[in-house]
Amino acid sequence: MDGSRHAPIGPKTSTVKVAIVGAGMAGLAAARVLVDRGVRVVLFDKGRGVGGRCASRGRDLGGFDHGAQRFSARSQRFASLVHGWAAEGHVVPIRAPRDEETWWLPTPSMNALPVRLAAGLEVRSSTRARALVRRDRAWWLGLEGAPDAGPFDVVVLTPPAPQSLALLAPHGVFVDALETIRLAPCWALTLACDASSATALSDAIFTEDDADPVITLLAREGRKPGRAAEGPLVRLVLYASTAFSTEHLERDAEDVARRLVLALQARDGLEALRVRFAHAHRWRFARVSRALGEPCLFDRSRGLGVAGDGLLGPRIEAAWTSGEAIADAITS
Repeated sequence: MDGSRHAPIGPKTSTVKVAIVGAGMAGLAAARVLVDRGVRVVLFDKGRGVGGRCASRGRDLGGFDHGAQRFSARSQRFASLVHGWAAEGHVVPIRAPRDEETWWLPTPSMNALPVRLAAGLEVRSSTRARALVRRDRAWWLGLEGAPDAGPFDVVVLTPPAPQSLALLAPHGVFVDALETIRLAPCWALTLACDASSATALSDAIFTEDDADPVITLLAREGRKPGRAAEGPLVRLVLYASTAFSTEHLERDAEDVARRLVLALQARDGLEALRVRFAHAHRWRFARVSRALGEPCLFDRSRGLGVAGDGLLGPRIEAAWTSGEAIADAITS
């Protein structure tokens, strides 16, 4: 979505500086392509590290992937990239239980892949962008608790649509397009229980149940390739349904954790499940229920772009493809 006639930004204009807000998979994809083409890039992310929803925690207990659980590679371009990651030992394949599709799991955690992809990039973590400021024919990022960052020739926004919209609305850019995107929340529960009380659990890595009104996915962390094996404790990640997550969106995390544990214990054979640890994490913009249907948005005349899974769909591949698309738009 770029109808301007301005000259492209490419390796011959390497003095150009691009800010990317968000260091999830879309932001990392854009950064990797741009840096390879000689463009200087600075990534800003409000989190303590990179990866966005490719998140992991609880290493002292053996580790939990409390965000995205796996990804697929359906396009030839992304599949080629993923097979390269596999050859380097960064991801491993497993067979999806419901069809012939291959799922890919980063090792030793979901977050390990974005951390590797961010190596060598200029990343400013724990940095929240609160405003976009136009000054002296350049863009500056107003940062929370820090001086403005800039100047930048181009700013790319990769956060969820409502967060990008808040930054772009004062400038009247992409407002209508971003307002069409619909996102849904998800509560995720990380849980450790006594193995002796969990014999009725499925042996599968992933157990999905779209009909369950509360818990739609259960993952056994110790069964994933490259993870710490199960011992006296079984590590689980539970995804709550969209309906449950929406209804309880603003509840306290401890209350949500209690409700999800009770829902798990209500399953056959799990009434006596002994839980030693449980923590609920709210992903306010976890699921894309309606995507824009465009790979990216780019206004060359203003030097503003948008990428992310909300553009193409609720998959890691979609986020990566969108990030590559915005980099192509900037340098074409």
